[in-house]
Amino acid sequence: MKWHTHWPAGVLALVGLVFFAADRLTRTPTVVHSVPGQVIEIPVARDGHYYLDGSVNGVPLRFMIDTGATYVSVSSRFAASARLPEGVKGYFSTANGTVEGRIVKDQVVEAEGLKVSGLSVAVTPLGSRQGLLGQNFLKRFEISQSEGVMRLSIAR
Repeated sequence: MKWHTHWPAGVLALVGLVFFAADRLTRTPTVVHSVPGQVIEIPVARDGHYYLDGSVNGVPLRFMIDTGATYVSVSSRFAASARLPEGVKGYFSTANGTVEGRIVKDQVVEAEGLKVSGLSVAVTPLGSRQGLLGQNFLKRFEISQSEGVMRLSIAR
């Protein structure tokens, strides 16, 4: 094949790489309103999951902690009620397969007094009443689990 048939793919790949790098280099999420040494203890629920009350941009939401999720995720219904911006299209792997949604950057996520600003939030069409607290939030804290209690703490 001739080079002219491959250049569109090369240009698209380059644009994607530039967008990815710009996204990673622009704003780093920061932990705010948290006290070093603070520990949040979360008892396991009857269904075997861990839940926290929190918010996205000040709009209340119950979160299920999902250590396997990449992003904090909310339903499209919640996103509309919280007036989240449109965001960019994204695809997400879920237990029910791949779904199309969007990624909304630069949001403030709070859970039981632990607040992180500048996070990307995934908006999915799934109709859950609760959000998922994923790794882009959780990785900023130390997590331990024993005897039916999960502990989130701020690194000293």
